Amino acid sequence: MTEKYNIICLSNQLWDYPNWTNKRHVMYRMGQLGHRIVFVDPPINFGKVLLTQFKKGFFTLGRLFKGYKVADNVLIYTPIKFLPFTKFYSEYFAKQINNLTKNFFKNENKTILWIYNVEIEHLESYLDGVNKDYLLYDCVDYYAGFPRYATKESKDVFLKVEKDLTQKADLVFATAPGLVERLKKYNSRTYYTPNVGDFELFHDIKEKYRNDTPLELKNVKHPIVGYIGALDTYKFDYEILKEAATTYPDYSFVIIGDIALKDREGTLKELGLEQISNIYFLGSIPFIKTPKYMAQFDAELIPYVYNDYTVGGCFPVKFFNTMSAGIPSIVTDLPVFTLYRDITYISKGKADFVANIKKALEEDSEQKYKERVSVASENTWDSKVSAMLHLIKSNFKS
Repeated sequence: MTEKYNIICLSNQLWDYPNWTNKRHVMYRMGQLGHRIVFVDPPINFGKVLLTQFKKGFFTLGRLFKGYKVADNVLIYTPIKFLPFTKFYSEYFAKQINNLTKNFFKNENKTILWIYNVEIEHLESYLDGVNKDYLLYDCVDYYAGFPRYATKESKDVFLKVEKDLTQKADLVFATAPGLVERLKKYNSRTYYTPNVGDFELFHDIKEKYRNDTPLELKNVKHPIVGYIGALDTYKFDYEILKEAATTYPDYSFVIIGDIALKDREGTLKELGLEQISNIYFLGSIPFIKTPKYMAQFDAELIPYVYNDYTVGGCFPVKFFNTMSAGIPSIVTDLPVFTLYRDITYISKGKADFVANIKKALEEDSEQKYKERVSVASENTWDSKVSAMLHLIKSNFKS
């Protein structure tokens, strides 16, 4: 009989976040496999964010008073702060988590405290106060590379918190080689668990949406070179996009996502892209609807800049989504792509990147399509969860 676990997941993403589907979450898959999951949303303030949740239909008055809901075999707890007493609330929320697990968890199962949200305020209150048998840190980003840690002081403070967590953990997962290399210095039980794609959602979309072109793309001519995802200036290289669009005026560049400058939303005009007629900026589109748009792409870009964040620990989930669709991708020469050089176009510098766009389109074939899909089919959420459970079983002896 396969061993089952109770899992308390401190997440950095709301379960009901409107721009994604929680079915691509490890915890959803764990729940489907019979493990008992208490998923803890990042604490939110009573105000704008909560109001947005109400408007989106993800929060109700009943849930507000009850404090949680159960969906897809997962209990979702959303801590709400009414006052700015962060230390008090962290200790209070830890006690609430323990109360929720009493009736929801199975006594015969070992309990894992699974940390995604290393940025949570007063993390030590949860580490000390939440009942657990094992502590697991699942590192999915080089957080210290975010713009909010721009000063040496702020970066050092955060890195100390992460180092302490890593040393305390019974097991550490990391989604990029750079993260593994860094965290393994503090904990020898650190393992590479790369990001994966939503194969179920993106596979065979070319055929599925052959006659269902989104309205925004009906008059956009091919070849279409696209991008779907965050457009933050600390990782997305707008100069590559500008160079590519001006070099290939007969190509259409379709960009989906929100433009984000260092501390606010940006515009094409501010980036010098407003006058480039073959760039089509569609803004943000809910994740679940993106396959219909990607189905129209002839190639996809991942033009990332080089910095501590991208080189030190970034593995874009969009990469395997694109591979699942069989679409050629052109990527910046980041360490994480080294293993996949046979199925993608790795580019060193702007000129190489721009040249590879044309090359990818000209070389595309049925054989290359099959090769990309084959690799993607081995890098799915189910395969990732299976690998994680194997490592958990190997390291957490009953």
